[in-house]
Amino acid sequence: MSDISRRLARVTALGSALALSGLATGGLALAEGAGDTADAQGFGPDPTGGRTVQPLKNQCTTGEPQDLCRNIGVTDGWFQGKTIKFLYTQNFFCDPAIASGAPSKCEAGAKYQNVPPGTTSAKFTDPLYIPVPLFKPAPKALQCPANVPCVDHPTTIDLSRLAAALKMPASALKNTELPGHDHIITDRNNNRPEWWPVYVVAVTDPGSFAKIQEGKSFDTVKKLAANPNSGVSQPIPTNTFLWFQTLPGTNGSTPAPSGAVAAGGGGTQSLPSAGLVTAAAALTVGSVGAVAMSRRRNATVRT
Repeated sequence: MSDISRRLARVTALGSALALSGLATGGLALAEGAGDTADAQGFGPDPTGGRTVQPLKNQCTTGEPQDLCRNIGVTDGWFQGKTIKFLYTQNFFCDPAIASGAPSKCEAGAKYQNVPPGTTSAKFTDPLYIPVPLFKPAPKALQCPANVPCVDHPTTIDLSRLAAALKMPASALKNTELPGHDHIITDRNNNRPEWWPVYVVAVTDPGSFAKIQEGKSFDTVKKLAANPNSGVSQPIPTNTFLWFQTLPGTNGSTPAPSGAVAAGGGGTQSLPSAGLVTAAAALTVGSVGAVAMSRRRNATVRT
């Protein structure tokens, strides 16, 4: 790495840390790092290791006791038929009021009762729908493949409430690996970060899943779910929230690389260029003050 690249990465890490610190002082508890054991408040665990994970593959230099840049990463998502990028800047939240047998305290089948701390109402969130293929072999081109954790996602989840639908004993589903999945949203929230409650869309028919991947929209999901023979479920609530924002200017079809996110591993879910890393960090800093402001609410689809 050149001296200029090293300096750029340090600036990016510092900018991202300042942004996250600003969110914390504004009332949003920080959920830092990779791992899967949620704390008593429902947030994901602290990071481990001495190096950042995606997109910064060099030493974290913010000087914080727990370097805040470790939670930054990107995945693909779909919005109105287009592939866009999601920028994650803190770990998941799972409402501890809902019982879960997984170390992450996350589950599917029961809707959350409480929104994450710092969020006053569910009206300040937008749904994230995750189509999950429940057939084998699973599609190869998933935005978050099985066995390859995505940034700021839990790695385990309790699916015991879905035992009847999955035709498996509930005891075998209390602590399962997070299934591979894709992401669909219905509102970009002006590219500002927010909490996104997760809704699972179970898909048992390969042909229907292929149509979802082709359509890249919630409208496609709704049309298929309306057909009882499609093998596509209505959205299933969870107690899980992810924190991210959509990156402006990301409407192309180039997929984000996927890879492991263990701290110190420098996972490959990375921004495609140093320039975009810098832009993303600046965007995160600029969004801090906007989180608590009134937001545009235009025809958001909710469940």
